[in-house]
Amino acid sequence: MESEAPTGTSLGTDAVRHVVGLVDRAMPFTTVTSRGSPATVWTADVVAHVRAGADPLAPWRSALHAQMEHRNATTVRPHVPAAFVLQWWCEVAASPMAYAAVLGPWLLVPSGAGLGFELAPGLDPFRIVVAPERTSLAVDDDPARRLERARTAYLALVSEVVTAYAPDVRMGSRQRWGVVGDMWETAVRLARGAAGESVGAEPTRVSCCFIYAIPGMRECAACPRSGRGHAGPRRAPN
Repeated sequence: MESEAPTGTSLGTDAVRHVVGLVDRAMPFTTVTSRGSPATVWTADVVAHVRAGADPLAPWRSALHAQMEHRNATTVRPHVPAAFVLQWWCEVAASPMAYAAVLGPWLLVPSGAGLGFELAPGLDPFRIVVAPERTSLAVDDDPARRLERARTAYLALVSEVVTAYAPDVRMGSRQRWGVVGDMWETAVRLARGAAGESVGAEPTRVSCCFIYAIPGMRECAACPRSGRGHAGPRRAPN
């Protein structure tokens, strides 16, 4: 897979667009682009609402809850949309940063004003926007250090909203911060697979999406309830 920035290009907006393009081609099912649209929800705006004491993710949870009940023709516990929305919030930040760090020597760090997402009809983020003029891009040739720096930047982007997340259902710190860690490790694992690395069996998650609570659905192989996954390294956020 191509991993070098264009010859003679500094790590400015053109280089960011180049890396975003590589990430986009490597990621399945989700578009990663450098162009926003009127439908783009920016991370900085969500954070601003949280700082004002609002619950900006409540409409998303409510819409997803209604859609799940309609599609499954049954009552769905609110734990399910609450878990999915938190996962997706973290995934939006984790995916482009983890893929950039794994596919090449890049530390791609969008600011809150430079990272956005748009929702598909299924209410999952199908389009991630990384605005080049509000994103920093650096080269770090040490893979372990680069991933750790990317993880630290990821935590800085998601943690404020995670801390304030108020889904009207009980969500303990293990579940909440387990989502944060699980989404990062999942993004890194998928990126390594896209780069042609062997990733082995999916590790057991710390957090649960509660999909098993919908009649007819089963827990995933990595569900912490199932015991079928393989334990992987876990660390709490710094």
